[in-house]
Amino acid sequence: MLIWPLEQDEVLLWQGRPAPRCYLFRCWRGQLVTLIVLLFVGAFFRQVRQQDVTSMTLIFFLALFLLALVYGPLRLIYLRWHWETLFYAVSDRRLLVRSGSNKQMVSYPWLLLDAIVVHPYTDQLADIELTFADSRRVVLACLEEPRTCLRALPLPAANSPEKNTSV
Repeated sequence: MLIWPLEQDEVLLWQGRPAPRCYLFRCWRGQLVTLIVLLFVGAFFRQVRQQDVTSMTLIFFLALFLLALVYGPLRLIYLRWHWETLFYAVSDRRLLVRSGSNKQMVSYPWLLLDAIVVHPYTDQLADIELTFADSRRVVLACLEEPRTCLRALPLPAANSPEKNTSV
């Protein structure tokens, strides 16, 4: 897939990216609500031609239309763009995440790993949530074959009873 900048003697164990349909439509309920709002506001604007409506009502419905547009179709376009730039890699020393238009890479050392939580969608599709000691939370979203990634992940550094670890 990608060439990752690994340190000397560092071994790449796994690399992947989110499943495209899952990544785009994981918030499908919100998309459905915004579609309904867009249809409602469209019907309202159609009725406005035939009746006199106050300017405050127009401003309200215009704002509602713009919000539904941002959280509906424009969000899908943004998620599609973001999916194209999002990659994950697991090495024996750290987690590497590359995303964004400038292909910025963020590294998370395994020594700071506190917990691993799996949020399954199906048997073949899941989110893997990693919590690190400095309260950073990283979600590997919509992974196909999450067991392959889980086998490459190390166990959390401190397996104490207070730590939430469910794999």
